[in-house]
Parts: sequence; C-alpha cells; structure tokens
Amino acid sequence: MTQDKIESIAVSGNELQEFGCPYCGYRSGSTPVSGGGGAIWQCGDNDCGRSCVVLAEGVSKSPIGLGSGKETIYPELQDHPRRGIPAHGKSDKKPENGGEFFRSRGVGLDNTPGCFICGGNRGLHNNIAAFVQCKEAGKRVVAMFDGKGACLDCREYEPDRVQVKVGACKMHTPNLERLSQLTAKEDTGVLTKEMIQEAVSM
Repeated sequence: MTQDKIESIAVSGNELQEFGCPYCGYRSGSTPVSGGGGAIWQCGDNDCGRSCVVLAEGVSKSPIGLGSGKETIYPELQDHPRRGIPAHGKSDKKPENGGEFFRSRGVGLDNTPGCFICGGNRGLHNNIAAFVQCKEAGKRVVAMFDGKGACLDCREYEPDRVQVKVGACKMHTPNLERLSQLTAKEDTGVLTKEMIQEAVSM
C-alpha cells in the first residue's frame, strides 16, 4: 500500500469495531502496518478499500506518520464519522440464476466430518475449502449436502471470511475433483444442488 492512498483520519479501535470503516461501515479489514499503539487499517470491502489510522485506548495521536518529509502528518483522534450506525458485514445475497456463491480454493487436504458421497468418519480427507457469502449462506450450502461430509468454518475474528469445507474419502476423490471443476465453470463461483448431484452420480 502506498502512503498517498492512506487517509488522514484517526479513530479509536473500539469505535472501529462498533461502527466499522469510517467511510462505508464495513466491519472487516486488515492492518498492514502497526506500532506504538496505532495501526494503518484497510477496509476489506472491495468497493471501498480505503484506509485510516486506528488508535488504541488512551492514544490520542497517531504514532505512525503519513506522507514524507515536511509533508508528514500524524492524525489526531477524532469521533468516528459513522458514530451511531452499526458496522455491517457482507450481505446475504444469492446468485441471480440460483444456487449459492461458492468460491473454491481448489482441492486440498484438511479435517472434515467425512465424505460427501459415502459419509465416512471425521478426519483428514481430500477436501474443497470454499468462501461463501456469509454465515447464513454457509449454513444453506452445508444443508445442500444432506448431512454428509460438509461443515461450516467461521471464526469470530474473521466474520466475513466464512468457508464451507467439503470432504471426500480416497475412493471418492474423483467425485470431489469433478465438483471443484463444476463450480469453477462459473466466473463468480456458484454451487447448485444439480452440480452436487452430477458429482455424486458420475
């Protein structure tokens, strides 16, 4: 990130957590630079992506300078511009043509509840880990597998990076690979019940 893209606004960490990005209200982001009770925070919303300084409790001025030379500034703490408006995450939206958004990271190896074809036992399996729109969408995706081999993977500290993991035993790894191919056909990554049925019945 270049410094000319960093905004000269500084808000408290507590208010950032409560009200989200100072510009759009999105609750998730990253901190590529931190130190001395301050950090540069970058909004994780693709349509925003703007940055600000976030300060720890008791810190009133950024310890991180923005700019260079005589142009360097150290933003001072201010009230959150969106104070009173709760932070928000990803909206629970579905693809226009049905199914659920399902952005696969490809076939890997991880612990899953079993195999999406035969059930099997919980343990280390070949699997697909795919990002879904939100936690509620993830629950719907898991339900599409009728209780076999799929589970929701969401962490409290990453509320907008929700994944569904789908496992397969060694015998049914080709079925899993086929499912991965089918979901990759869509530009945005979509999973439908028909895709699961095709992968199961191959």
